[in-house]
Parts: sequence; C-alpha cells; structure tokens
Amino acid sequence: MELARQLKAKREERGLSQDEVSKAIFVSRQTISNWENDKTYPDVQSLLLLSQLFEISIDELVRGDVVAMQQAIAEDARRMKLLSIGMLAFSGLAFLFLLVFSLAWPEPSGFARMSKGNLAGAATFIVLYAIGFAMAIAVDRLKKKHDVVTYREIDRFLKSGVVGEPDAEGLARKHPALGVVVKLFAGVAIGLLLAGLLLTLEG
Repeated sequence: MELARQLKAKREERGLSQDEVSKAIFVSRQTISNWENDKTYPDVQSLLLLSQLFEISIDELVRGDVVAMQQAIAEDARRMKLLSIGMLAFSGLAFLFLLVFSLAWPEPSGFARMSKGNLAGAATFIVLYAIGFAMAIAVDRLKKKHDVVTYREIDRFLKSGVVGEPDAEGLARKHPALGVVVKLFAGVAIGLLLAGLLLTLEG
C-alpha cells in the first residue's frame, strides 16, 4: 500500500522516530512499525491524528490506496459470501442428518437413553458442523488478514465524512475472536436443544 511509504517519508522529513510518532498519536511503536511495513492499516481515528501531525489531509495520505482498498473490499466480500453460504449449508445439513437418523433408526443403542439413530446422527452432526465452523473461522481470518473492517471504515469516511463504525464492525475489530465463539456456542446450544427434544419425543 502507498500509505506505508508515505508514513515513513513524512516521519523522516520531520526527523521523528517511530517512538515519537507513536506517543503523538497514542499507539505503540510496534503499531507504527506495522503500518510502515504494510503489515496493518491505520483506522480512521489514527489517520486523523496522523494527518494533523504531518499537516496533510487524509485524502492525500490514502489517495494511492483507495482503488486497492475498494478492490479488496469487493473481492473479500465475494469470498466471505461463499464461505458464509457454505457455513450455513453444512450447519443446516448437520441438523438435518441429526433429525433424520434419529427418526429413521430408533433401535436402542445400549448407550444411556440414546438410540442408534441418535448416535449416528450425533457423529454426523459433529463432522458436518465442524466443517461449517471451520468456514466461519476462515471468514474471520479473511477479515483480519485484509483489514476489511478498516478499509470499509475508511471508504465510508471518504464518501460521507462520518468517523466511526457500526456497532457490529466496531465490536469485531476490538474482539476478533468473539464472532467465532458466538457461532460455536450458538450451534452447540441449538444441537443440544434438538437432541434433547428428540430424546423427549422418543421417551
């Protein structure tokens, strides 16, 4: 990204160290290093502080990156859509097989109160749900790898001048693992409820 080169050039023009810049805009020195080495991208709040420090507009700072950011947003949106569809499909199949096996194979298994269908359905559920969950993790990793939330925030700011991000995106930035954990517990909870319902019906 062009911003990485610009940040380093502007900092060196003013004879500032990474540590001095980090203190001026309230981030760590490592964060500045990551930006200058194109490992991560600053959010809008940081860009505002950088523009004030270097006396340059945000438009000038990110001008060379706008097209690349928009392309990244579009490309990642397509990938995430496909992964999300796959995640929902495998999760849906997991619940479907659990239900079908449990109803079609009612013979007792000798394990607790579970039928052979319950056991077969549970095993199939675990495998299919694990695949769906892996896709959910892939979506979150894709967002983190390409700074999709940051790019969307900057694109929104450049178009509307609004600083900030929707609550869901802000939460995703601060707690990137939260979405995965929520999906995991939601799936497990639904699976347990469905299994309990099947056991109740068979009992």
